[in-house]
Amino acid sequence: MAAERVEDLRIFVSAAAAGSFSAAARELGLTPAVASAAVKRLEGALGVRLFVRSTRSLRLTVEGERYRDHAHAALAALAAGRGSVQRDRHSISGKLSLSMPSDLGRHMLLPWLDDFQREHAGIRLQIRISDRLTDLHRQGVDIAIRYGDPGDSTMIALPLAPDNRRVLCAAPEYFARRGMPRVPEDLHNHNCLTFMLSDAPHDRWRFERDGKHTDVAVEG
Repeated sequence: MAAERVEDLRIFVSAAAAGSFSAAARELGLTPAVASAAVKRLEGALGVRLFVRSTRSLRLTVEGERYRDHAHAALAALAAGRGSVQRDRHSISGKLSLSMPSDLGRHMLLPWLDDFQREHAGIRLQIRISDRLTDLHRQGVDIAIRYGDPGDSTMIALPLAPDNRRVLCAAPEYFARRGMPRVPEDLHNHNCLTFMLSDAPHDRWRFERDGKHTDVAVEG
């Protein structure tokens, strides 16, 4: 059994509304012969006549009137389905779990997330602020934002701020009391503030100059 074609349905509905193959063809940008052939093809697929044709008029048969309502509904359903799919392509929804460092998360990312949720109201955010390394699989984290190079090379990683640098600073009173370091190695003689990263002290600071790296062990 032949199946109805969507374009044939569209031509049939237009011809039924216009009462003319020529008018339907003009509306759809087709030739009258193409419009007439489409309706004949549809009639062949259904096994019934949809129009009573004469040289001066075109009117629906009883079967044509009955089928017109179904054709309208079918075209409307297809249009609604197309619109739904296209909307989904441009909108996102669901739960998104993020893990981020405490300082970066609180001071920079949280304000951005407000803007993100205004733009994507269908997203439910779950935020984990922690300086511990995150196991994305076990903890159910979708995206982890971290400093430095990722330790797991199997993960997909993108640099958010490739030129990010830490700033070495101290209060003027400290410099007045202890003197100002001139080279990285001078930090051996200074009281430096260190922090814990993954249960280990971050007490080796890396400096770069002219493409060369210098690692300095600090205490504080």
